[in-house]
Amino acid sequence: MSDLDLIYGTKPQTLSPSEEKKQEEQKTPRPRKDTAPKAIKKESYHASTLASKQDNMIEVIRKTVKSLGSKVSFTRVTPEEKGWLADIIYTYKRQGIITSENEINRIAMNFLIEDFHKNGKESVLAQVIEALNA
Repeated sequence: MSDLDLIYGTKPQTLSPSEEKKQEEQKTPRPRKDTAPKAIKKESYHASTLASKQDNMIEVIRKTVKSLGSKVSFTRVTPEEKGWLADIIYTYKRQGIITSENEINRIAMNFLIEDFHKNGKESVLAQVIEALNA
């Protein structure tokens, strides 16, 4: 398992040429009668819409974090949180990717802000704050 697998929780798959061909054939649209129930169609549409929104959110966050921040904001973290951040930074460093606590914190903060602007009461931030105040 590679370092990327640890970060993203995935395991890359190596396909033989025949398996790759089968996947390509499966991707090509074929005329067929659509017999999927409406619930499945709706879930599929919802999943593709969410993926598109997530791609957009990633680009917005990337642009924001790419610009240099000039204001200071301190965050108190537990020793465990500090260790998790250090582990993530080290994992990326072993792959030749340079990142920092500051960059990771800004990504996290901007994710919460974007999610809150898009989803309001359904956002992760709103739900966690509500749970903290319950």
